[in-house]
Amino acid sequence: MRRRSARLLLLLCCAALLLAGPARADGDPASDVLLGQDAYYPYAPNKVARDLQRALDGMLEQAKAKHFELKIAMIAAPVDLGAVPQLFTQPQKYADLLTSELAFNTKPRVLVVLPSGLGGNNLGDRAGAALTGITPEEAAGPDGLARAAMLAVGRLTAANGTPVPVPAVARGSGRASGRREGGGGASPLLIVGVPVALVLLAAGAAALRGRGQEDVDPDPDADTAGRDEAAQ
Repeated sequence: MRRRSARLLLLLCCAALLLAGPARADGDPASDVLLGQDAYYPYAPNKVARDLQRALDGMLEQAKAKHFELKIAMIAAPVDLGAVPQLFTQPQKYADLLTSELAFNTKPRVLVVLPSGLGGNNLGDRAGAALTGITPEEAAGPDGLARAAMLAVGRLTAANGTPVPVPAVARGSGRASGRREGGGGASPLLIVGVPVALVLLAAGAAALRGRGQEDVDPDPDADTAGRDEAAQ
């Protein structure tokens, strides 16, 4: 009985850890996402259209091939800033924070695009002039952020002497056409962890039910004796 209780407790603890894992992400989501990829897209419901995502990702790949690696965070709402929503109207302060979180003894090129404007670090001596006049289309929402990011990549790479062509989709107005899906999406840990946690919780509940049934089952020998008495 003690062994079964210990196993049950272990199962429930594992489930709790899996469910709590995503909540322990460091500060802002972009600082985690950008460790493994070059662009952070806003979470639902502020998703960027898939065609714009493909276009921007393609630009970043071309820039990387020319040794101009760039990390971009598009922030559509305070929720995209996690623990620092107060920086939603302060793009440069957020760029400074994000850069420090991604540094790890390096000097990453970081660009942030918010409805309130752009911010960045280590973008080159001509970055200020290159980014002048780029303003996200407020009416276009998250798609406007992606278009502004593409224009910024085009200008920054050109100023660096490693130009990357800007796709025509970046020059549209309003929201891009096509199916809107993707975006920042749910954390992989959340996608995988929740089903596993539910299975563990179900297993724990089943174990508890089994234990309860054992506690109320009558003594088989006593039951047999009772039937023998009745027969006599």
